[in-house]
Amino acid sequence: MTARQPIPTLQNIFDTYISECIHTKKLRAATIKSYQEVFATLQKIVPELRFPRDIQLHSLPLFFKRLQTRERLVGKTMVRGGIKPSTIKTYYSKLIAFFRWLEKYNYLEEGLSCKMIKPPNPVYDDEKALSDQDVSKLLGAISLYNTDNLLGYQRDLLIFSLGIYSGLRRQEILSLKIQDVNFEKRTLFIAKETSKSKKNRYVPLHPILSHQIKEHFKERKFKKRTCEYLITSIKKDAPLTIYGLKHWVARYSKLSGVSFHIHQTRHTFACSLAKVNADVTTIMKALGHSSLQMTQRYLRSISSEHSRSYIEKLSY
Repeated sequence: MTARQPIPTLQNIFDTYISECIHTKKLRAATIKSYQEVFATLQKIVPELRFPRDIQLHSLPLFFKRLQTRERLVGKTMVRGGIKPSTIKTYYSKLIAFFRWLEKYNYLEEGLSCKMIKPPNPVYDDEKALSDQDVSKLLGAISLYNTDNLLGYQRDLLIFSLGIYSGLRRQEILSLKIQDVNFEKRTLFIAKETSKSKKNRYVPLHPILSHQIKEHFKERKFKKRTCEYLITSIKKDAPLTIYGLKHWVARYSKLSGVSFHIHQTRHTFACSLAKVNADVTTIMKALGHSSLQMTQRYLRSISSEHSRSYIEKLSY
């Protein structure tokens, strides 16, 4: 008599799902990490979901209810609830992708994920792009607090400029290599391995950014820096890490008085292009988006007030 095979747990099956995402779908490391973090939160908040059979129509609503009413430690303060609609939407999209995969391999009843209640689309009324004043404050802080370190000033200026003049994502900034800068063709090459869209693209090199990179190369040569990456650590000849970039953001948020995150420079780039009459398709290509819908989300910082100068020029 053969021994009965143990029933795989939801965690066992999720590990297989992640393996497929890595080796077959070739998803980015950051995407894989986000899937794992969301699933870990699900297991923590709804521990009774141990096997596929435990997943029911009420499972997701129960998860979101507990998520919004839980107590958690933020710094030294205990905070109760407080989860943004956009976060709920993100959690939903990642979990529903896993549930559909479970249906595909007959772990779940077919069509169950379609019957689950969808979260409402979040309403974005916040300003994602940095204002001109915010940009001035951040540039001022970079100049003011690097007076004794030319390499540090150039590096910090480049990080900010790659966002507002090229619209690069965080990982694209960190992954940019010296060989990706082409002064002759005036382009930056963004490799598909580092891009969220998984497509190679070329971004036109702004004259100001081109000048900054050239000056930075001179200083790197003088300091005998040989790292192949454009953005490096100041203390050692090595690429800047994701944690180093987070520290960079925290430093300049404090020094400038502007609470921001690096992705806002990408929104600033998109909105700045729109304000000088760039069409939405051009902006989409520059950002490396695969749909106009995504690009339009980036342009939500442009309010109706920005149309004033155009409206005042109308005549019939």
